[in-house]
Amino acid sequence: MAKHSEHSEAVVSHEEHHEHHYTPTSHFLVVFGFLMIMLFATVGAAFVDLSKVVPIPGLNIIVMLLIATVKASAVVLVFMEVRKGTRLVWMWAAVGFVWLPTMLGILGDYFTRNWTTARPW
Repeated sequence: MAKHSEHSEAVVSHEEHHEHHYTPTSHFLVVFGFLMIMLFATVGAAFVDLSKVVPIPGLNIIVMLLIATVKASAVVLVFMEVRKGTRLVWMWAAVGFVWLPTMLGILGDYFTRNWTTARPW
């Protein structure tokens, strides 16, 4: 019986130390401002031909995808409050970022096929 009461006291003391996180509104406004700046950077990258500055074909798309990844990371970390989460929450958030390139890589297989000769019938 003593073991049961010790366990219940441990549970009660653990619940007493649980506190709710509070993020001030100003923090969200700062992140919103950052997202707006990144939006203008994305629009700017769409109108400026970066391949003339650095001779890499498709550099605009690469830059815009990098900006989109930074914006998505900011949204996930701040608005979805992953930065305050446990390691398990961090792991699942990382899995989401790994899953998209994996699926795009699988989709890339369809672009390498010779569709003119393949006939299913």
